[in-house]
Amino acid sequence: MTAPRALGDADRIDWVRLARTPNVGPVTFAQLLHRFGTPAAALDALPELTRKARCRFQPPSRADIERELEQTRQYGAR
Repeated sequence: MTAPRALGDADRIDWVRLARTPNVGPVTFAQLLHRFGTPAAALDALPELTRKARCRFQPPSRADIERELEQTRQYGAR
């Protein structure tokens, strides 16, 4: 078994964007990761999935998540 790799800033932003996407709960999040391999690939697939699904998948903007993570750092949280 290999140790999990540390997330870089871009990866962390993609993880948070996917996790904060309306209609993506923990089960859907895990299914998307399993199917697409990475949060970035899952985010890229969301427009097509929205066309096929009965619900809308609109992730928050990269800028919104960058601000959120910066505020987290300012308060000393990780």
